[in-house]
Amino acid sequence: MSEATDAGDVVDRLVQQVSERQDDLAVAIGELSSVLLADEGLKTTLQRVADLAVRTMPGCTAAGVTLVGDDGQPETTASTSDLVLEVDARQYASGDGPCLDALRHRRINSVDARQAIERWPDFARSAEEVGMRSFLASPLIASGEAIGSLNLYSESPDGFDALDDALVALFSGQASVALANARLYRSARRLSDQLQEALASRAVIEQAKGVLMAQRGVRAEAAFDLLRDRSQRENRKLRDVAHEIVDGFR
Repeated sequence: MSEATDAGDVVDRLVQQVSERQDDLAVAIGELSSVLLADEGLKTTLQRVADLAVRTMPGCTAAGVTLVGDDGQPETTASTSDLVLEVDARQYASGDGPCLDALRHRRINSVDARQAIERWPDFARSAEEVGMRSFLASPLIASGEAIGSLNLYSESPDGFDALDDALVALFSGQASVALANARLYRSARRLSDQLQEALASRAVIEQAKGVLMAQRGVRAEAAFDLLRDRSQRENRKLRDVAHEIVDGFR
């Protein structure tokens, strides 16, 4: 059989799957749109994406989201079942598996039971002990960086098909948008806090300069030099020295 024939068969099967699951696709696309427009917290959004994956993929038994924490370690942020937490914990303990591989190599992993045993034997055996035999994982990208994975689990040895691969790309894309927005918000909030702190520091330093100008009869430049010299001599922040001078004057 030629490669052209093989490709044609794949397309035919995908078209048939789409036709058979039109209602599921319509629900998925509609709900993904509502997730995008909703004003929700990050964890709520990720949980909704995981719930949607289970509802719209017939072979999906459970789903979850892995994110890399500030300490560089993976952690499960959303899950549709306690089984997800157990399977994820076993994957993190073994140090490898479909979601960690998707995260590290920024690729979708669609793996049946046989392939899982071949690629990650320790993880696959431990996952099968709790009933999970095939896996579909897609990386979550924010600001060009893979920081997590959307993970789908199935009790069936071949629970996912080509249409599910396409759907998980949609779902993980939505989760990635939520992550990127959350990162942007945190960055903006951190910058705002830093600016507020800088303004407060500047205000108290100006007040301390005024105190020194009145007490020592010096100009503004000389008052600032006095502040800076004391800060360096005592190995303290300029702002803290200024606070002490202002508080002592009151």
